[in-house]
Amino acid sequence: MQTASRFRNTAAFFLTALTGLGAFGQTVPARPSPNSAVTLAPVAVTGVLPGPALWKVSKDGHVMWILGITSPLPKGMQWESSKVERLIASSRQVLKPPGMEIGAKVGFWGRLFLIPSMIGLKKLPDGETLQQVLPPDLYKRWLVQKNKYLRYSWDVDRLRPTFAGEKLYNAALSRSGLTDDHVVEKTVYATAGRDKVSVADTYYLLMLDDPRGAAKQFKKVTLNDQQCLSKALDAVDQDFSQATERANAWATGDLQALDKILSVKQQDACLSAIDSTDFAKKIGMADLSSRIRQAWIKAAEAALTHDSQSLALLPMERILGGNGYLKGLQADGYTVQSPAP
Repeated sequence: MQTASRFRNTAAFFLTALTGLGAFGQTVPARPSPNSAVTLAPVAVTGVLPGPALWKVSKDGHVMWILGITSPLPKGMQWESSKVERLIASSRQVLKPPGMEIGAKVGFWGRLFLIPSMIGLKKLPDGETLQQVLPPDLYKRWLVQKNKYLRYSWDVDRLRPTFAGEKLYNAALSRSGLTDDHVVEKTVYATAGRDKVSVADTYYLLMLDDPRGAAKQFKKVTLNDQQCLSKALDAVDQDFSQATERANAWATGDLQALDKILSVKQQDACLSAIDSTDFAKKIGMADLSSRIRQAWIKAAEAALTHDSQSLALLPMERILGGNGYLKGLQADGYTVQSPAP
């Protein structure tokens, strides 16, 4: 008997891996010209910090508190979480951040036989290397940072640009004053577990009828993902300056600064590398950002209908801006109260 199995681990399936590459796909400043003045990267703040205030969504006496999150955050940051912990204790459920799950209609043996077809998904097709597929100027930039952070990663040059960029970004981040350890989410989930508050997924579920066939087809797909690698290099070249500014603004509750940082909209170069392909359209992955947004709004409205109080985690870039997720709730008749400045 077949069952619907779900894959969330990046090693388990390639599409889920791509949806997790937003950290360096977000807005980054343009690289300075050789003749421009160099601005030193800001220093990540540390100590006990308040974090952002909370948004309040309400209707018919039901309330959802929205905690804005961002990543990476300063290493050694001690988040003042007592207010959020009290809200969780009096809530019926906590909603996870938006994202995507891959579903496959396979049973145990189907999953077992699926594993061989997934081997090599992150590698360039036909045994190519980054030197062969990248423009000379981009490869030169890659080589500089690779020798600095990934000197002993012998196989990294055979990865697709998206995954090579992910590996470089993570290696460089580990040496910076920032961390991608999801400390806020971990605190929220631990508090919910302690208080026996349920934690609910908000993912968009993409069901695949033929996951083995999709995996084999993906191995042959040429992705236009050089811009994704370029975004990773931009962040590393500039010592994570904008990521540090964003982290500091979040940690100190400076919403005005956050709004300014996130106001320059750029398409997520990593996700769009596959989102725009014929392959993505064939398996139903086109317009993924909109589908993820709709899935989160649907989950939030269900919680607001059934629970007197709930709490949700939502990335700051999905709150601030003209097409933020909370705008969707407002359009459906919910009252949204922003934090006091």
